[in-house]
Amino acid sequence: MFGRIFTRSLALTLVLLATAILNFGQDLDDITITGKVLDANGLAIVGATVTATMTETKESRNVVTDGEGRYLLVKLKPGTYKIKVAASGFGTQETPEIATVSAQNVQKDFKLSPAGVTAEQTIIVTEDDAAVVDTTRTTVGGTLTSRDIEEIPNNTRNALDLVLTLGGTSEEQLSTSGLAEDRGTNPSSAPLEQGNFSISGGTAYSNNITIDGLDNNDDRSSRDRFQPSLEAIAEVQVIANQFSAEYGRASGGRINIRTRSGGNQLRGRAFMFFRDESLNANSWYNNSRGISRVPLQELNPGFTLSGPIIKQKTFFAVAYEFNKLADTTLIDAYLPVGTNSRYTLPSPTGSGQFCDNASPAACTAVPPTAGLISPYNKLYDTPNKSNVLTARIDHKLFENNDLTVGFQFGRKNNRRTNGTATSRLENAFQAKNINTDAVNFTDNHVFGASTVNQFRMQWSRYQPSFQAPDPLDPVVLVSYRDPVVNTVRTLIMGNSTTSTSSNFADTRNETRWQFQDSVTHVVGDHSLKFGFDIQNVVSKVTGLGDATGTFNFGSVLSYTQNVINRYRQNFGTSQDVRNRYYGAFFNDQLQVKPNVTLSYGVRYEKETAVDDSNNIGPRFGVSWDPFKSGRGVIRFGTGIFYNRVLLRTVGDSIQNSGGTLVSFDSTTIGTGATDPRRVAILAAIANNFPNSYPTTAELRTLVTSTCATVVGAPGPCTSNTGFSVNNLSTAGNPLRSVEANLKIPESYQFNIGFEREIIKGWVFEANYTWNKTVHLWRDYNPNVPRLPSGYADWTAYLVANPYTLAPGRQYTFYLGTNTADGSGLHTTPNGTTVCGTTTPNCYVNLNTINTSSTAPAVAVPGQNNAATGGPIGIALAAIASFRPDQTVQETSRIGSIGNAFYQGLILELRSRYRKLGYGFGASFRMAYTLSSTKDDGLNNTSNAEINGDFSREWARNLQDRRHRFALSGTFDTPWWFGKLKFSPLFRFGTSAPFNLGAGGTDRNLDDVSTDRLIYNGDLSEIKTRNPGSPVPDALISKFSLQPIGAKGGNLPRNSGTGPSFYTFDLSVSREFKLKERFKFRPVIEFGNILNAAVFSYGSEFIDFTALRNDPNGTPTSAQLLARQNFLVPTRTYRQRQIRAGIRFDF
Repeated sequence: MFGRIFTRSLALTLVLLATAILNFGQDLDDITITGKVLDANGLAIVGATVTATMTETKESRNVVTDGEGRYLLVKLKPGTYKIKVAASGFGTQETPEIATVSAQNVQKDFKLSPAGVTAEQTIIVTEDDAAVVDTTRTTVGGTLTSRDIEEIPNNTRNALDLVLTLGGTSEEQLSTSGLAEDRGTNPSSAPLEQGNFSISGGTAYSNNITIDGLDNNDDRSSRDRFQPSLEAIAEVQVIANQFSAEYGRASGGRINIRTRSGGNQLRGRAFMFFRDESLNANSWYNNSRGISRVPLQELNPGFTLSGPIIKQKTFFAVAYEFNKLADTTLIDAYLPVGTNSRYTLPSPTGSGQFCDNASPAACTAVPPTAGLISPYNKLYDTPNKSNVLTARIDHKLFENNDLTVGFQFGRKNNRRTNGTATSRLENAFQAKNINTDAVNFTDNHVFGASTVNQFRMQWSRYQPSFQAPDPLDPVVLVSYRDPVVNTVRTLIMGNSTTSTSSNFADTRNETRWQFQDSVTHVVGDHSLKFGFDIQNVVSKVTGLGDATGTFNFGSVLSYTQNVINRYRQNFGTSQDVRNRYYGAFFNDQLQVKPNVTLSYGVRYEKETAVDDSNNIGPRFGVSWDPFKSGRGVIRFGTGIFYNRVLLRTVGDSIQNSGGTLVSFDSTTIGTGATDPRRVAILAAIANNFPNSYPTTAELRTLVTSTCATVVGAPGPCTSNTGFSVNNLSTAGNPLRSVEANLKIPESYQFNIGFEREIIKGWVFEANYTWNKTVHLWRDYNPNVPRLPSGYADWTAYLVANPYTLAPGRQYTFYLGTNTADGSGLHTTPNGTTVCGTTTPNCYVNLNTINTSSTAPAVAVPGQNNAATGGPIGIALAAIASFRPDQTVQETSRIGSIGNAFYQGLILELRSRYRKLGYGFGASFRMAYTLSSTKDDGLNNTSNAEINGDFSREWARNLQDRRHRFALSGTFDTPWWFGKLKFSPLFRFGTSAPFNLGAGGTDRNLDDVSTDRLIYNGDLSEIKTRNPGSPVPDALISKFSLQPIGAKGGNLPRNSGTGPSFYTFDLSVSREFKLKERFKFRPVIEFGNILNAAVFSYGSEFIDFTALRNDPNGTPTSAQLLARQNFLVPTRTYRQRQIRAGIRFDF
């Protein structure tokens, strides 16, 4: 601790002392233009006027040279510029157009001739003579230009996916991006907290995503808030190592999306993209199962328009994109023929009537004991639709002031389902919605030639939800017997509040205010940059699960008779999270020599959601051009960086950990459906059907008044009957909490790199990055039973201490010789007779494969029935007295105890676009990454196998592909090849690890299902299998389960070797010029053009389950299937898909 404080204090002191000798700070969003103006003899020209004019808008900025002939223009918008120099007694010089991108420092020196020689001249500089290496840049990263964005094939049309074309990047852990859709499956998706991608080894949920320099993060799910249309984007800037102090809130990378602005010419584009399943191949798994392709038809029209409102003063730009991915879902259900006067159903679509009973006589008996049903079949539209609009106005308020006002509008409604049919009615279809709006403002003011101030502000609203059309309606469930398959199904109507493997049923309303200011001040030879960033976030979430009341009818007859067999309702499901972020920075840069640039600064960050104020991040960088030619540079940088706070964890464990969540469930009343208390309370609730209860007080009043009428109640009947408080234990302790000294995760990074133009227009770059992250948030159970002294583990304790449940009910534990024991509960050790609730002494085999955690119980009239229990449940009951809070089992506590480490070597060879002769032209980028990534947990709520022991979890990260390669580019062909433009994207990655679990069991008795296995073999043998390959019986025989109560298995975390990854996409386009200002560009994009079968585990668990034989030696069908599928990936990357499109420009 002392060493860390000393290091930070020393760095901060050095930075502050250096303010007197430093030069200009590096700007990540804008550009700078700098250089010297000399005469023919190499002497400085003092007082020369240098003017930079943006060709698109004719906006200009000028400055005069200082005593050494130097000039500096800062805070210029990226674009195309001409630079003009004029000095008394010398001829004027002007460059041709120079294209720039964000964070670029353009160095342009001038040598003027006397006016007597020539009154004015224009410097002739071809594109090939322009510098392609920025030798003053100390940050490491890359920029995807508008050409890249438009030409590189992009299956999702999400600009952020193009980040993976750069070196040092990787997909998030458990990524499902780009995986195929298989019919009739319901695969899991990556947890929202996993983020989008990882940059330079930072956790994938720690990137800072901005649009035009302003926040675009979803701080709750660690993803992006808004995705503008690809056609609205001028560039995507990726900063892999933010050694400038201006930006923070990320230990990973910073990604800035710069939107297009208007100019003096009216320009526009209309576009349309189209996909259809008839153009696509079928997925590998669909083909293998003889299933046809998933229906797919996608229309994606839009337009852009930009131009002047007042020429050379006010400009506008607007872009709109609509997307509709058509889909339908078959409603295949049966409706009650009889009616319930309290609830209206749609009319059946079929005329047939069937009995809701295996015996039709049940429906014709007097009185009937079952009801009639009729079919309801309807093909229901369940499309995925989105509307995205961006607009901005740029206005030159007066000579030294320009401002930008931007607007973002997004509406997404995704009702697509994975199944082919459902028993939901129309009003119970859930949709994933994302509604977002933002208004932003940027003002740049030049105070003379020495000071520029940039002020930004933004208001944004983000409203994601997963809900039915009317989320305030109650949920109505009716069980019925499907006459076709003779199984019980559930008719879902009114609403649905079910969470899925991909979505939580909730709705959120989140608002954010952001204020930024940065000042660049030039004093003589120095320019200082400093500023602040303040954000205020209010995130209001309402969990919808059972929040509006859920009515269960056990049969069709019960529905028509209005007899409810279960009622549930949750109260207090709202969660308000507030966080205010403060950031302040100072950054500066010194041109020590013409070929040496030194940059360093410091940043302070504070987030009010966490009581952690010691967040000082010094930054240091240097660039050195050893060739003194402007065509090569060596870079070094280092710094301390902080993650941002994840609001979901804050909401669950800090700001809403009190006892506000109250649940009512009628099944907790008594021991069975005939309990008179349950019957009476459900009858009273039925009298109010379909209305639920606004408050717990109203429902408690109903319960209290009903209890007063119950005769012969077998147990207590009070206002608390059926209720439970879900945030607190009975002893009043919170079920979720955080450590008192919780820290914001931080990372220590350094980078050393080399960049060199090896031949004209060809640049080679190499970077080595080292990144250590500490204080990552991890989860553990503070209420785990405490092992008494004198025992190696709970196994030893249990064997030595039989457990007495009640007089005449005892459990004796032993380590049985039958490790394939499917019961584990016997009347004698190693016996075959199974225990029951009347067995006086039940022997529990701790080596059983039975993973039941059912607790044993003694019958209590009116409260619970007798239960034998399962082996794990019995063991947990035997040690329950060793818990700190014996009124509850697992509790959760978040601590900043996790670690991660990354080191990577990134090699990149790239060429800007250039004509190659004979009608050919090309640009390309080739990136190779050799890296190693390790960590001790998946995300901020990860648990260790042994409670709290994360040092034992240290292993390869799930995204750790040792070798990665990406190739992208654009190749133009001559007329005799049709003037076609080919843009390939090829990505390859070697195998990534996977974790092999024990099927979600809790054999080590710490309440967390993270147990791993015992393995007696070579770890290299645990690797992915192709479907249909022989069952690895020899490998399976090397696995076994740890005894119940043991600390853990010996199999390391993430020890399996998964499949490799590769994909090859191709875009083919052709440009037709109709007139000078009109262009027509058809394009065809081929995703996975070779239709390669590339397997993936996606985000599914890989478990060792049911692989042992039963005691009789005959495997069950489930065990045989599990053996056949062991280590076989369940998903593949998308099959070949084709997207056709056109762009019409004017």
